[in-house]
Amino acid sequence: MALESEQGGAGQGGGVADALFGGAGGDAGGGGGEGDAGNAAPGAAPEIQGGADPDWFAQISVDAGEGENASNLDWLKSTGVKDINGLVKVARDNQVALRDSGRVKVPGEGAKPEEVAAFRKAIGVPEDVSGYALPEVKGADGEPVALDDSLIAKLLPKALEHGVPAAAMNGLIADFVAMQVEDFAQFEHDVAEAGAAWSKAQGALSAEKRAAMGTAFQKLGIDAKEQLALRNAMAATHPEGPAKGAAKFLDMMATLGEGLAEDRLLGGGRSESFASDADAQGKIDGMIAKSGTDPVYAQAIRTPGTPENSQWQRLQAAAARHAAKQAQL
Repeated sequence: MALESEQGGAGQGGGVADALFGGAGGDAGGGGGEGDAGNAAPGAAPEIQGGADPDWFAQISVDAGEGENASNLDWLKSTGVKDINGLVKVARDNQVALRDSGRVKVPGEGAKPEEVAAFRKAIGVPEDVSGYALPEVKGADGEPVALDDSLIAKLLPKALEHGVPAAAMNGLIADFVAMQVEDFAQFEHDVAEAGAAWSKAQGALSAEKRAAMGTAFQKLGIDAKEQLALRNAMAATHPEGPAKGAAKFLDMMATLGEGLAEDRLLGGGRSESFASDADAQGKIDGMIAKSGTDPVYAQAIRTPGTPENSQWQRLQAAAARHAAKQAQL
């Protein structure tokens, strides 16, 4: 149907409907003699020479079809065709125009394999997945970035199966990879800022917290690469966003490291945080002294969930253990 509509449009050009002038060959304006033929309104459909329609015009429909403005007869008159050969020429010219435009037939249900193959070739579907190409992605340093193409490798055969043109698929892959790179860069920025903010929030305890984390990572055998992977995993899955996830990971590892340090003290070991439970009371005294001159610090010690309160609770437990040991002597 689309091709038929286009063929009709090609023939109509800029023609104007006869109805605008009172109908083809009509007496709009109250009649007129034979001499009025030379005064036809500009743009009016050309008339067949001699004024009479050929006999075969009687076989042409005078009703406009669905979606058409003019009937077949009106369209035929507008072309200026005078005989059957002229009509055939119009049809053949339209066929040549369609063929030269590069248009191909869209295979419908039950189409022959060769028709489907011709269509796929015409729209640029490759013969195999090697016809699709992965984009080259470069990092900020200008060096190529290795892509994890495991998912794309599974996707390409499906693209071939569904007849996706190479240009379309290659463009889609390039855009997809570019969006992933952009998202990951933003993710890295967010977790890096979260780490810096977390460290700053620890204040004077920052070094101690880092040392506790070092204890946890060393005890659990987690190397630097694995530390980043674990942080990223928690950051990527946290419901409140990467920054919250990264901060929670740091809190967890610091708390774990502090707990491991205390366990070592019970066994007579030493930690980077403090040498023994006996040192805990000294640190408690230092916190009390500081809170006497710093109301904000004092409030932080009393507020559950703050690093200061966490340290206070840990030191209190260590001091209690030391006191219990002394009582047994």
